[in-house]
Amino acid sequence: MTGYNFTGFASFRLARNRTGPLPHPATHRIIPWGGRVGEWAGAAFALAIGLLWAGLSGCTTNPATGDSSFTGGFGKAEEINVGRREHPRVLRSFGGEYGTPGLRRYVASIGQLLAGTVERRDLKYTFTIVNSDIVNAFAMPGGYVYVSRGLLALASNEAELASVLAHELGHVNALHHGRRKGDNLLANILVTGLGIAVGRGAAQLGGLVAGGVLSSYSREHEYEADQLGIRYMTRAGYDPSASVEFLRKMRDEARFQAKRLGRSPDKVDEFNYLATHPAPSDRVARAARLATAARVADPMLAAGIYLDQIDGMLYGDDPAQGFIRGRLFAHPGLRFRFEVPPGFRLFNSPRAVIARGPNEALIRFDHAAKPADGPMRYYLTDIWGRRAGVSKVETLRINGLEAATGITRGRVNGKSRDLRLLAIRKNLQTIYRFVFISRPRDTVGLAPAFRRTSHSFRLMGKAEASALRPFKLRVVRAGTADSAAALAARMATGPDLALELFRALNGLRGGRDVRPGQRVKIVAR
Repeated sequence: MTGYNFTGFASFRLARNRTGPLPHPATHRIIPWGGRVGEWAGAAFALAIGLLWAGLSGCTTNPATGDSSFTGGFGKAEEINVGRREHPRVLRSFGGEYGTPGLRRYVASIGQLLAGTVERRDLKYTFTIVNSDIVNAFAMPGGYVYVSRGLLALASNEAELASVLAHELGHVNALHHGRRKGDNLLANILVTGLGIAVGRGAAQLGGLVAGGVLSSYSREHEYEADQLGIRYMTRAGYDPSASVEFLRKMRDEARFQAKRLGRSPDKVDEFNYLATHPAPSDRVARAARLATAARVADPMLAAGIYLDQIDGMLYGDDPAQGFIRGRLFAHPGLRFRFEVPPGFRLFNSPRAVIARGPNEALIRFDHAAKPADGPMRYYLTDIWGRRAGVSKVETLRINGLEAATGITRGRVNGKSRDLRLLAIRKNLQTIYRFVFISRPRDTVGLAPAFRRTSHSFRLMGKAEASALRPFKLRVVRAGTADSAAALAARMATGPDLALELFRALNGLRGGRDVRPGQRVKIVAR
């Protein structure tokens, strides 16, 4: 949690002021390698195509597939400029670059090995670890590839990480950034043509049709990147089956996160026709067929080297963003803490700390970036909640700090909800804020629990804040008497879902257990 901003939920907007931030490479080897719209829109479609050919050009040959692709004039020079311009912004959005110089060089060496097997070798590829615990990887135009430390923690060998980097290289080499730009340009022209020819209602329907086509393209882009990723892995000598294993791991991790959110883990494969990515089960099956067809002599996994590299890596929250410890949230740098009620689960994000409870109850915590003079009652009613119609306002002191609270009712994701606002002044520059959200029929019953959370907020002394330590990823060797359950019990995250997390981190599914001597990952202090 580096910065906060209460923008409401869905259409309900509470505050007008924005907030700001809270204060060895492996020895590699390369193996040599020699719909249509329909009759009702026919006239509009013809008009759109006419506009397209009259004012645009931008078809190019896809270097990875040999197909002709419409890129909307998104050429190499523009691609490189976009990537170079956006790179600093990406780093700011994801908590900056992460890793020791050795870890950064190691990940970059894997990326550069793979980059030596791609079609577009005229690009200068850059591989960066971002400081996010979310399992994520993505590519920007111009050869910029990013992988999160959360993804590094999930992978168990070099080949699994290589499968991710190769997939992202597939997006770059298949011109997916330019093709998305071209697709969106073509869709906008199509929708504009529909609007001119047959009116606004048809234009909205045309937007839905175009959106479906573009989502289909995006799913095809993911499949194509999987195919190219396995191509590059095979050329570099990695075991292509690692791509399948890691897709399965990501699915297991998604199921684990669903359980953390209190949602059904059996719904992680659900998606509608307009979804922008294919369902994980579809990707796993397709990747398995591609990997089976690939052939690599003496394929490389490099598990030992990889585990040595990630041993001791930061896991979970960065100290600069605060820590979640069960129902407790504590920020050692800003030296405050609070506790949410039983049955609520905490989540940290760049903008706020969120606690999700039963029956769609929510607690949101953030801070106001701009200092505000005057009493807290004035801040609550005339600044933060000026447009919210706050009523039943009262002032109070919470562990020696001036505070004010009041209630209002609003729409949250289209549903009527009661909201209690609480603002707490730390000093003239800092105001902390809670929003307690409940269904109207649950408000009275939740009031005591929300009140306890309010009064649990307090500042910490230097010694107490210094005693807080981040989680680390540790690689240990299973003993002869060890089991998954026994090793999970050693996890510093506590007993809640520890076994599920241990299994997800180590790819143990289908009742599999650890083997004596096996190196596994645990979360430690």
